[in-house]
Amino acid sequence: MIRALRSTFLLLGVFTLTTTRAELPDGLYAVISTSRGELTARLDFETAPLTVTSFVGLAEGTLGPAPGHPFFDGLTFHRVVPGFVIQGGDPLGTGEGGPGYEFPDEFRPELRHDRVGTLSMANEGPDTNGSQFFITLTELNRLNYLHSVFGEVIAGLDVLPRIAAGDEMTVRIRRIGPAAQAFVADRTTFADRQRRAPPLRVSFFETAPGILPTNWTWDITLRQKLENLHRFTGARLYVRLHATSPADWRPHDTTAIDRFAFRAQLDPDAIVAFYFADSGLWQLKFGSASAARFTSTDDHLPTKIVRLLADCADEADETLVSLYGDEVPVGRHAKVNVDTVIDHLITIIAPQP
Repeated sequence: MIRALRSTFLLLGVFTLTTTRAELPDGLYAVISTSRGELTARLDFETAPLTVTSFVGLAEGTLGPAPGHPFFDGLTFHRVVPGFVIQGGDPLGTGEGGPGYEFPDEFRPELRHDRVGTLSMANEGPDTNGSQFFITLTELNRLNYLHSVFGEVIAGLDVLPRIAAGDEMTVRIRRIGPAAQAFVADRTTFADRQRRAPPLRVSFFETAPGILPTNWTWDITLRQKLENLHRFTGARLYVRLHATSPADWRPHDTTAIDRFAFRAQLDPDAIVAFYFADSGLWQLKFGSASAARFTSTDDHLPTKIVRLLADCADEADETLVSLYGDEVPVGRHAKVNVDTVIDHLITIIAPQP
């Protein structure tokens, strides 16, 4: 995934809060000033300490290429996509710049792109965070486990849609209360928090060529999403996209998926999903624990799987119609279908906030 943060799914979210600066509770805040107005963002320094350390250190001048100089001051929001995001923090103003370092991703189930004003990191793939950040202009939950959320705008939401490409910013950090006052954002602390970040795990996604659209690295994006899901929650969701069904294959023939589950040493909490592009059909295999969780109100697993896949198919059809009408581009049927099923399975397998 590149810094451009492209997405084909823009779902409208509404979020309002009237907190003023005088009423702010204890916490760590970033005040982002522009010619259009002022934004106040609460920083999640307790749930995303590594990411917040970098942001605060850059803003206060304890990190970055020029010690003592606030990094963000005078930089611009170089990318503005109405109804999607505003993005800034690039010293080059091109989408290619950074602070001279990169740091690992940081994900928690409760840190989600679920509202207008979510503050999150731009990246070029796993563990490539730098200084570029974005603020959402709508709900963008499809970016969960792809981009590291580290705060949200709690005042100045009305300013967000007025921000234009090229608008300059200044960033000041406000510390209210003993916990925020004690939060350290220096080079030593930043290095220590980087060392404690979870290591990158193996891929959980593979696809045959030609199934997904070729105008974007969708396979890399989906692989990154499932790797991050496991890395930060322990959930194991294996997805394989096959161009054709096995010879003499029937929908209820589970030989292929059973063989994969055996090779992968499927643990009780895991789910395996096979998609066959020639037929558009799915096969799902649940570990014992994930099956028990999925069937908590209904003990017939095959029936629940059929119902789940039918619901996903209906949702995917609605998404395709809303995005493309009757002229669906090549590969988008599979892309939307795969996205929809994966997101439903993540809801089943991931810890709930």
